[in-house]
Amino acid sequence: MTTGPRAARVALIGECMIELRHLSADRLALGYAGDVFNTAAYLARSAEPGAVDVQFVSVTGDDPYSLTMREHWRAYGVHDTYTRTLPGGKAGLYLIRTDERGERTFQHYRRGSAARDLFGPDQPAEIDEAIASHDLVYLSGITLSIMTPTARARLVDVLAETRRRGGRVAYDGNYRPSGWPSPRAAAGVANTVLAHTDIALPSLDDDRLVHGDTDADACITRLRAAGVREIVVKLGEQGCVIADECSTEPIPAVPGATVVDTTSAGDAFNGAYLAARLAGATPRPAAEAGARLAAEVIGHPGALLPA
Repeated sequence: MTTGPRAARVALIGECMIELRHLSADRLALGYAGDVFNTAAYLARSAEPGAVDVQFVSVTGDDPYSLTMREHWRAYGVHDTYTRTLPGGKAGLYLIRTDERGERTFQHYRRGSAARDLFGPDQPAEIDEAIASHDLVYLSGITLSIMTPTARARLVDVLAETRRRGGRVAYDGNYRPSGWPSPRAAAGVANTVLAHTDIALPSLDDDRLVHGDTDADACITRLRAAGVREIVVKLGEQGCVIADECSTEPIPAVPGATVVDTTSAGDAFNGAYLAARLAGATPRPAAEAGARLAAEVIGHPGALLPA
């Protein structure tokens, strides 16, 4: 998946939030993160300088935290050309706790976040047009969970137009139960998006909950039936399985990785994988690059390595 001598143009659609990470029972560290933004930051980090123009598409407020957040994006090499500012809007918030094995739990406070206005009636048509002109558009199940049904339909039209113009769509069905009325509801929306997806980057744990996939083979079979031609099923410490229309291949995780915090390991994998594919790598070395970055990220507290 190479785009030639010019910089590849990638639009990643989602929400970035205030992150409060427990240092102790009563001490917190402030950061800014979110699944799609994490992937944007790791894509920018993994690409050669000047090779990729990484655009994060969202809606932020005009409060001090939102303004600092956007400075944070730029420090990671992520641009905000197509992110709108909602007057009076505020950023969403989440807290992370990690257990002794590095596994994390989240508490989200995002009901009134500005990003819920994504693809709403106030979004100019020029932004839809700009997104559709990109070489690659990326989104996640969490992106879909914060949008209204009308906004999702508008987004799907943009994905279809992206592909009509020769761009590609990548999707990670990242699932947070609190964002959906039921797994069945999440599955229905996901299936609509998968019909317009070229690259699927699911985690088996999520797809087991949403779609009932028992193993990677079941996940791959379902995604092939949906028309997805490039598939990477992430299996945590067991690595991943890559697949095209007719073959599958397991890729092991990096052995002996130190686990401090598993937050955003999958997001980091996605960013490194997509950067490698945009540079012309085939799926196997791209997945190996993703595994290496994920192994580095889980050895660090919080969602993002230092800029």
